[in-house]
Amino acid sequence: MKNVTITLDDAIAIRADAEAASRGKSVSEFVSELIEREVGRKEMTDLEAIRDFLSGPGIPATGTPERLPTRQDIYDERIDELVRRYERSNLLDR
Repeated sequence: MKNVTITLDDAIAIRADAEAASRGKSVSEFVSELIEREVGRKEMTDLEAIRDFLSGPGIPATGTPERLPTRQDIYDERIDELVRRYERSNLLDR
């Protein structure tokens, strides 16, 4: 951790001290959190980004075997879609 010295107007320093105390924090913790919120957190490494992506909202190829559809489920969905299209078609009987 790096120590940083900042210069504040007396009125701002008193208000910052009071606000930090009301939150149960030191001025250093309070200012550190404000800066972190403004600047943002550290960037993820490539490995962290890949792990985050792969553990994401359920990409079918990466899900658990219980979550993956079976071959029959996929075929049934396709057949249902084809039947719906056929029933809605406006083709003339030949």
